[in-house]
Amino acid sequence: MNLFIAPFVNALFGVYYLVGNFGLAIILVTILIKLVLLPLVVPSLKSAQKIRELQPKLNKLKEKFGSDKKALAAAQMELYKQEGVNPMSGCLPQIVQIAVLLLFFSAFNTVSSFSEGKVSLDKINSYLVQPFRIDQEFKFDLNFFGSNLLETPSKLYPQGFGSFWILPVILLLGSGVLQFFSAKLMMPAPSVDKSIIKATKDKEDDMMSAMRTQSTYFMPLMTIFIGWNFSLGLLLYWFTTSALMIVQQLVFNKMNKK
Repeated sequence: MNLFIAPFVNALFGVYYLVGNFGLAIILVTILIKLVLLPLVVPSLKSAQKIRELQPKLNKLKEKFGSDKKALAAAQMELYKQEGVNPMSGCLPQIVQIAVLLLFFSAFNTVSSFSEGKVSLDKINSYLVQPFRIDQEFKFDLNFFGSNLLETPSKLYPQGFGSFWILPVILLLGSGVLQFFSAKLMMPAPSVDKSIIKATKDKEDDMMSAMRTQSTYFMPLMTIFIGWNFSLGLLLYWFTTSALMIVQQLVFNKMNKK
């Protein structure tokens, strides 16, 4: 596991040496991660866009085959083949992004544990390349807009409300809001959903449309619920990632229209 976490630990330390603030280091490392993953994400976005463009043809297939799901599936796969679309192409980038998310969380927790004295100097240095290794006097500047990035909203709550709540509120609620808009950008247009429901004789597509709608609202709420016990540093990573996803999708949509 050390082999996979070490690049993220080194990135956090390396960028911190440049900017001198842990919050800025998290933001810049998050941007760097998104740039590295971009070659994987773009094909996934293109595939999703092509599938949305094929929706009218897919609707016609639903009208043609009705409740014959086996024939419909075969016809859909043939259409994807003719159009050069792989409906599974979005899976690998998603798996990679989830893996990167988990690795970053592990790296951040390792760095946080060192800052709290739970990880020894020798242990943290074992992750770092020679130029980044530190001595006993090293300390992170964990203050970011008046808040300690190792604190969690759940631990701050008993202290009452004050100016130190500005950052937690922005990160916690902001992450949920950004997650909502990101989901809305990825969803098919409502008119497409309605046409699918109308063209299908059973209730399967009605259920799929309802599930997409529920996930649009459920995931942001889950983000806020889970984030309540996340450290502000991890919330900052999640907030920045969500913002970058929206920018990425908007830029791609604009380029695709041109």
